[in-house]
Formats: sequence, structure tokens, C-alpha cells
Amino acid sequence: MEESNSSIFSNETEEYQKIMRLKIREKLIYGHLLSLLTGSLIYLLFRSSTLKMFDWFNYIGIIEPIKSARTQTLEFSTYLPIWFKFSLPDGLWVFSYVCLLQLIWIDRNIKKSIPWILSIPIIAIFSEFGQLTNLVTGTFDPIDLLFYILGMILPFFIINPQKT
Repeated sequence: MEESNSSIFSNETEEYQKIMRLKIREKLIYGHLLSLLTGSLIYLLFRSSTLKMFDWFNYIGIIEPIKSARTQTLEFSTYLPIWFKFSLPDGLWVFSYVCLLQLIWIDRNIKKSIPWILSIPIIAIFSEFGQLTNLVTGTFDPIDLLFYILGMILPFFIINPQKT
């Protein structure tokens, strides 16, 4: 009798783990796509039209709808904090990258996946320090650094949520 209860419990545990993996995958997919889209929309709507991407949009013939969208959001732009326009998108893209790599590596050895998952965030963080020391062109911004770190760490709370 005890053996059959153990077997049922084991099956329920396996089924529960399968459901949890599916939920984690779903969260990672949404985390990846939403953060990628949000960061891209911030750039598209609120950053300077002198960025190279606007030349590309013009080249492929989609600049007019983008200009229209930018005109609609122009008045909001002045109310947005600087960090929203300049630091948040980078943090969102790091978040998106980490979610995507976690999704790719979800059923694999965590020790082998960590260097791949953290490679781009570490490069971003080091490039920010490189700006501080003039090794990399740009201006060091501690808020950029904060968003890079948050973008790197927060996705791990999706894959390994704390039990409540």
C-alpha cells in the first residue's frame, strides 16, 4: 500500500514539475518579448531622430508611420525622466537577452549556461566602467549601470521564484 502511494506521489511531483517548467517558459517568453518591445518602442518614440536606425527606416520605406507615431507622443516626451529615455531601454534589452538565454538553456546544465547567459550583461557593465576610465567612448552613467545590473538579475527571479 505504501509503495503505491509513493508511486502516485512521484507521478504528481513529476506532473507538477512539468507544469511549473511550462509556466516558467511562458514567463520567460513574455519577459523576453515584452522587454524587447518596450525598450524598442522607447527608442522609436522618444529618442533623437538622428540615430542611424531612422535612416534605415527611411531606406526601407517605413519612416512616415514612425514620424506620425513620434508626433503623437511628442508632448509626453518632455514629461518623461531622462533615465526613462536613456537608461531604461538598455536595461530592458539586457533583461530580454537574459530571459531568452534562460529559455534556451532551461533544461540544460546551469553551470554550463551561466557564462553564456551573463556574457552580454557583463560586457555592458564593463563597457560602462570603461567609459568611466575613458577606455570606451561615452559618458559613464551610474543609472545605466543600475539598469544593466537589474536587467541581469531580475530574470533569475522568473526562473527561480521565491516560495511564499
